[in-house]
Amino acid sequence: MTWKNNHWVKFLEGYCKGKNQIQDEYVRKVAKRLGIEEPLDIQFPWQQEILSKFQSNGNHNLIILTGTAGDGKTKLCRDIVRALDGDDFDEDVWNQNSYFSTGERTVVKDFSELKDDKNLLIRELIAILDSKYVPKPILVAVNDGILVEELENFIKNSSHEAEQNTAKLLKEIIEDKINLGFSECEGQDLVNLINLSKLNAKENMALIFDTILDHPGWSHCDGCTGKENQSCAIYNKYHLLKTEPHIKENLSNIILLLQLNNEHFTIRELLNLATNTLLASVPKPKALRIADMDAGVGTLNCTSMSKIEHTAVFASESSIEVGFWGMNLGAHKMRNNRPFSEINKLGFGELSTNYWDRLLRHKTERDFMIPLDVNNKLFEARLIDGADANNELWDALMRRSRMQLYCFQNGDENAYHLQRYSHFGSYRENVYDSLSTSDCADDVNTIAMIILALNRVFHGRYISEGSGRDSLFIPEKGQGSITPISIFHGEDIRERDIVIRSIKNDMSLSGARIEPVLILEIDRKHEVKMSLTVELFDYLAHVSKGAPPNTTDPRLYKKLLILRSKLSTLIRENRRTETYSIQDGEFRQVILEVQNG
Repeated sequence: MTWKNNHWVKFLEGYCKGKNQIQDEYVRKVAKRLGIEEPLDIQFPWQQEILSKFQSNGNHNLIILTGTAGDGKTKLCRDIVRALDGDDFDEDVWNQNSYFSTGERTVVKDFSELKDDKNLLIRELIAILDSKYVPKPILVAVNDGILVEELENFIKNSSHEAEQNTAKLLKEIIEDKINLGFSECEGQDLVNLINLSKLNAKENMALIFDTILDHPGWSHCDGCTGKENQSCAIYNKYHLLKTEPHIKENLSNIILLLQLNNEHFTIRELLNLATNTLLASVPKPKALRIADMDAGVGTLNCTSMSKIEHTAVFASESSIEVGFWGMNLGAHKMRNNRPFSEINKLGFGELSTNYWDRLLRHKTERDFMIPLDVNNKLFEARLIDGADANNELWDALMRRSRMQLYCFQNGDENAYHLQRYSHFGSYRENVYDSLSTSDCADDVNTIAMIILALNRVFHGRYISEGSGRDSLFIPEKGQGSITPISIFHGEDIRERDIVIRSIKNDMSLSGARIEPVLILEIDRKHEVKMSLTVELFDYLAHVSKGAPPNTTDPRLYKKLLILRSKLSTLIRENRRTETYSIQDGEFRQVILEVQNG
């Protein structure tokens, strides 16, 4: 047997490169050159919904696909047109043009590439609003902000007042739907804006992994020395993710956590992340290596893998966490290049608990093994192959072992204690999962925890659980900080008036991301909303357990004081204020006696 050169692996390597190598047209050219008849074809569930809207025989639809660069707008347009045209689809014509307009339909695969056709398209959209009728299916792909910018230019340069007014209305509708998810302007129902940035990155990540792992190209590894001897790091990681799906789920949950902190990951970034997880070499920084090995390359292919000596040791060093955290790219890219920079901000490997460090040392108490268990004797004798374990080696072993504990554990409720936001498990169960099946997350203990934490932010950490969990007490505007024993004027918001919901868009698709928002209802006409991120939830959970509000996270503390100010303004405008006292951490209403002298 010999090492084989699998073109499928070479094709995947392209996704680990720069942005140009992951553009749709380039990817298909590479696949054709490598003789891959079936390139990576990810069938997202929301694609079929958009296709159904576009080819509706009843009412024609104007669909605007928006999002950031790399969200998959161009590929989605291509897939829709190819599904409609079938055998008549011409790949060369598609690659050479961006504007396709006939009497039957209009398709713009990239609005930014248009020149003179930009105004033609804008006038076509204006005519729809004027006539209140969509004469044919129209599909436009455009990055966030570009269409709005071009509409502004069109309005400035137009000499017709009626045309300007309709263009302003169109601009307002698009801005509303991008920023708010909906619009109340006249004619908004004619404009179906689908923001691909609002799709669930966690589900996209899982689907990308599945599509890569299920591809028939892996069958070309059959008969290869690396596969048969289990000495190929690439195939070993493929086999691991294929046979241990909980590892893939654990990695995808990291993307979910970041998404719930308002981080957006494009399809392009997720492809980069998934392929680098499989093809990463060994850590580039020496401070992250356990064995003194360097392949000389950041990402592997069949050729470079066949030249590796001591493949068994190399395969153990090139483990699953190396690529997902971007260790093969070097310390600078780990800190500064997305998506790896966002993942590394979570502090995996640097944070732990006694629970996990005990399991790390006593592997017999676990129901799973990790690759670095081969060095478990370091924890006992502080020796590896007869060499004294220095501090750098010890740090590398601890950090990567903790990462592997997270990756390989299966459903451990303490798993999220290995990173910065230790209350993510509670957040996911009581907020995210609830909103996945219901319009409202109404767990009583969660609402009570939030109320107590906000009371401690607004009035000081000495507020007791006895009276601080049922109502949120708002001081009157301008009163400033509250001391442990004080009297203040204000009002309270009862527990029943504080809810957690998800932001709703008027064009929700399967796989749309859930964006929890905390709503404080002042009265029937007034409410204050605040995005309930994992970061904010974790801060509130710590404060509710006694952490000082002002030093636990000064930035969030100041943000919540601004929230207090907004609430105070509304309270003062819409309600009479009451007088309360705080004594021994308890809120008590004060009855003022008026004496006639």
